Amino acid sequence: MKHYTLFKKILLPLAAFGLLIGFISFAFIFNHHLNNIEAKAHEETQKLANLLVTARTLVSEHVLSSMALLKQYASVEGPPNIHGVTDMLGTQVPNLRFGDSPQTGRTILVDSVTRIGSGTATIFVKRGQQFLRIATNVKKADGSNAFGTELNPYGKAIEKLQKNETYYGVVDILGEAYLSRYEPMHDDQGRVIGAWYVGYKLDFNAIDQAIRQWGFLEKGFVVITDGRGQIRFLTGGIPKKQALAALEDKQQHWKKVTKEVPEWDFHINILYPINEAYWSALGALSPMMIIALILTLVVLMAVVSGLQRFVLNPLGGEPETAKLLLMRIESGDFAEDHISAMPDTLIANMVKMRRRLREMVSQIQASANHLKVSASVFDHAHDAIFITDERGLIVQCNPSFSVVTGYTQAEAIGQSPAALGIACQQPDFFQALYEGTQAFQEWQGEVWNRHHHGHDYLVELALSPVMNQAGQFQHYVGLFSDITHAKEQQNMLEHLAYHDVLTQLPNRVLFSSRLQQALLEAERQQSLVAICYIDLDDFKIVNDQYGHEFGDKLLMQLANRLTSILKPQDTLARLGGDEFAMLLCGGRTQTEYTRLLKKLLSAIEKPFSIDKFKFAISASIGYTLYPIDHNPPDTLLRHADHAMYHAKTHGGHQFHLFDLASAQQSQQQQLLLRDLLNGIQNSHIKLVYQPQVCMQTGKLFCFEALLRWQHPLRGLLYPNDFLNAVEHTSLIIDIGHWVIEESLRQLTEWQAQGLHTQVSVNIAAQHLMHKQFSEQLASLFKKYANIKPQQLHIEITESAAISDFARVNRVIQQCQSLGVAFSIDDFGSGYSSLIYLRRLPVDIIKIDQSFIHNMLSNQEDLAVIRGVVMLCREFGRKVVAEGVEKAEQAHILAELGCDYAQGFGISRGMPGNKVIEWASKHDPHQFN
Repeated sequence: MKHYTLFKKILLPLAAFGLLIGFISFAFIFNHHLNNIEAKAHEETQKLANLLVTARTLVSEHVLSSMALLKQYASVEGPPNIHGVTDMLGTQVPNLRFGDSPQTGRTILVDSVTRIGSGTATIFVKRGQQFLRIATNVKKADGSNAFGTELNPYGKAIEKLQKNETYYGVVDILGEAYLSRYEPMHDDQGRVIGAWYVGYKLDFNAIDQAIRQWGFLEKGFVVITDGRGQIRFLTGGIPKKQALAALEDKQQHWKKVTKEVPEWDFHINILYPINEAYWSALGALSPMMIIALILTLVVLMAVVSGLQRFVLNPLGGEPETAKLLLMRIESGDFAEDHISAMPDTLIANMVKMRRRLREMVSQIQASANHLKVSASVFDHAHDAIFITDERGLIVQCNPSFSVVTGYTQAEAIGQSPAALGIACQQPDFFQALYEGTQAFQEWQGEVWNRHHHGHDYLVELALSPVMNQAGQFQHYVGLFSDITHAKEQQNMLEHLAYHDVLTQLPNRVLFSSRLQQALLEAERQQSLVAICYIDLDDFKIVNDQYGHEFGDKLLMQLANRLTSILKPQDTLARLGGDEFAMLLCGGRTQTEYTRLLKKLLSAIEKPFSIDKFKFAISASIGYTLYPIDHNPPDTLLRHADHAMYHAKTHGGHQFHLFDLASAQQSQQQQLLLRDLLNGIQNSHIKLVYQPQVCMQTGKLFCFEALLRWQHPLRGLLYPNDFLNAVEHTSLIIDIGHWVIEESLRQLTEWQAQGLHTQVSVNIAAQHLMHKQFSEQLASLFKKYANIKPQQLHIEITESAAISDFARVNRVIQQCQSLGVAFSIDDFGSGYSSLIYLRRLPVDIIKIDQSFIHNMLSNQEDLAVIRGVVMLCREFGRKVVAEGVEKAEQAHILAELGCDYAQGFGISRGMPGNKVIEWASKHDPHQFN
């Protein structure tokens, strides 16, 4: 019974007290560890937010410059105004004009500002509270332009426009993210009559690759959602279904940390299983639980020892005294009460026990506090900790030290830190800590360590000296953590901000910085710097025919090839698409750079092998030399761009040094291109028609449609005066499409007046190789249903740059299946005449007029004509002679077997409304 009372009054309270202290410590450390995990997740979301904001900044320059260019082109036509209503796809909309030019259904302005890059542009007209697209290159799902569609009435952009404010932000278009700018359009009275829009698609490839490798704990992951809750980016290996379930978790199985990125309307979410965080916290608590168990066992053993001595020894005093002592012991009262007893008696032993218990409790409390601090800071710290003595040898280290360095505690103790690879790249590092003026002082910084297995790793190291009460040095305490992975992530983010994702070359931002440094260095060393601008001549063909995957691989090979040629101090940067910039440094003369540019051009023109295909491209390079061209960096790059444009417009495959004359010529070509855009919009371009007649009967065979431009200042211009300025742009396709449609319209008008004939039109090679050429031609025949396809002839210029005969053959065969005939124009004037005759399935060959003009006086020209006629007869082709002016020429051509003729001897080109009159008076047997 006495044993039960002692247990109830002494042991049980002690056990409860120990459990309470343990539980409080357990809860505090457990909660602290969970908070640390959540704080780390918040840090990761901030890093991701910084990455997204950086990507957005890189596209902003395109959006702002394109919006300025769109407004500039529009201002040439005149101020915006509404003039009545007009019809668009069966719907009445306000008739928006710039000056006197209607804009509904026209795409020239919007196409002209987004030809480079993946941009879109739109002109909206305001109808009530709606904003309708009347001029746009935004495509619908079926691939057609989104004319007449309404700006999202519930979107963010329309809220700003209705308040007469500009909206600038990220908008989804057909499932792709675009950095977009919407600005209200005002008439001369300040009223909002429409809106301007320019947007550029954001390249998420680099961000997607970075986020796919991002994780958290072992099973946590990153998911970025947009304003509608749709997933945009996700850690690799995580199924989208699992990510959605975690985002919508109602049972609190997942912990979610969210960061809003208002610049994108994105939410960055880091999710990790709560049970994984709990297990991590429990792992940190395991050593504490072991220490608490040991302390509990010590107390129990001491109490049991006292009980044994109490039972075995005599009381040594009054029973009430023993009872009182027992009650006080049971109640935990160990204070001094001056009770005494005979030695070796029960009461004497109880008094001794109380005194020892009193001392023990004090020591246990002190030891417990010390053990808690030591256990949490030393044994369970994630950072590696070591302690050295006054000789610089390690006397203690924690478990994390072994994890980070690879050396066990037994291997480390007694060794110097340098012997264990700490600060391995600074051999005298620890010697300086014990000797000289800097001895026994605190030190903190980054050093490289060498692991036990031989590899190096970067650490953040802090060293603190420990002094005794006399101020004498005793120990150094060192603490470090492995920051190699964090440093790599930091370097990766910095690399993404200053390098092109595809080629890993410097981007425009890094190039600008290096350009400024190179100019300063050139002034110090009195050397020349070549600033170069490179544009690939035939790269678009690779993308169009084989896809962007092959184009990207070609660009990567090209970057590696050019980088291997350049010197370390030179810079090659990718500005976008197939455009590159170069800095060539250290040269003293122009001749040095000329030799290097020749070498670079030769390297570019060497074939590229990608999978089982080979590709051949060339480049146009423009460059300028500083300080000969002493201008700011932006101006120098613009001068190099002008020189590149000169090289491209003069055939490509070359480099050109910037000079004032070429810059003025480039400016004139830009002005000519702008005037041509205005001429097309104001119907200043027109067609005249020159007849072709049969050489045997003199009867009318066909009319060739010839393009003319009535320039308001320069007068009447012929194709050679202006088409060269647009032959490398998509405007040549728009012009060709207009010529075909206008010719079919004119045929329809003649047919209604009783004239049934054919018309021949000239098409540029770039237009013919357009992937939708045959489909667009078929749609025109549906529009002009009264015209048979056999009434249309398409002429291909013999000197045109046809680089893919297989593709052109497919297009010709598709059109011939409709009934359209094809001919080769200016035959004999180019270098590939026989190749064209053999490889193109055309119906008619037109002999160039230069041979016809001299046939009466030059026997060599006459022999060429005779040979061409014979070749065409062998190949089953018809022959048309151009430039026939004299009856004698016509008679000889007829004798040689030429089929048709055209020229001033028959008739000059005439407007469409004069053709009926000419045909009624035409004498089949007379050549004037």
